[in-house]
Amino acid sequence: EALGDDPGRTALLFDIDGVLAPIVPHANDARVPDEALDVLARLARRFLVVGVVSGRAMADVDRMVPIPGLARGGNHGMEVAAPGGEAELVAEARALMPALRAFVEACPGDDMAAHGAWLEDKGASVSLHFRESADPDAAEAYLEGTVADRARALGLKVRRGRMIVEVLPDVQVDKGTAVREIVQSAGAEAAMYVGDDRTDMDAWRGLREMVDEGLLQRAVCVLADQPEVGDDVRAAADMAVAGTVGVVDLMRAMAA
Repeated sequence: EALGDDPGRTALLFDIDGVLAPIVPHANDARVPDEALDVLARLARRFLVVGVVSGRAMADVDRMVPIPGLARGGNHGMEVAAPGGEAELVAEARALMPALRAFVEACPGDDMAAHGAWLEDKGASVSLHFRESADPDAAEAYLEGTVADRARALGLKVRRGRMIVEVLPDVQVDKGTAVREIVQSAGAEAAMYVGDDRTDMDAWRGLREMVDEGLLQRAVCVLADQPEVGDDVRAAADMAVAGTVGVVDLMRAMAA
């Protein structure tokens, strides 16, 4: 309510998968419902800045949320765009692109397929999906062992998400740095971020650090809760809504 009462000084930021778009077995099939897009566009007309920050490649972000004037963050903060602006790859990540390309080229596609896993090449990062595996535990162990070891040997960073293993340049860039850049550039005095996964904890941390540093007066960290959410993620949120349906209800209330 406090944020909604002061829209001209407030930033609203959302993850996409599991927040705006329901989780589906295959990431390429995910869609943001028209209802969510409509209310997001209404928020963008009312608030100082509205944006989406995702682990997806920026081209995918723009495809899934085709609303003019949004701030955007892609590839876990390695691509950032001001409202209506062009996306740019952060300099720290650019230097490690050859290592990431080498990992993609050497990744054992046949072995991964045998474990029911597949590689999504997002340009500035890689996602290894195993949601559709017949034996998720075995697939996860394989990805976090054999495949992850190859990535680390190339100087890359590996981290775990929900039914996914991510390979990224080993730089101090994440959703938190993207959120800081978007919020600070807009001159917002209050901000809300809605997420559902461990990578969204970085965004929450980024907002809270801004409050501690005196760069924000208020930060609200909202969880789009659902059965797969880990207890550590639940504990890190200020409040929770019931999945993507609850997010739409929250957005409607703030757009009113």
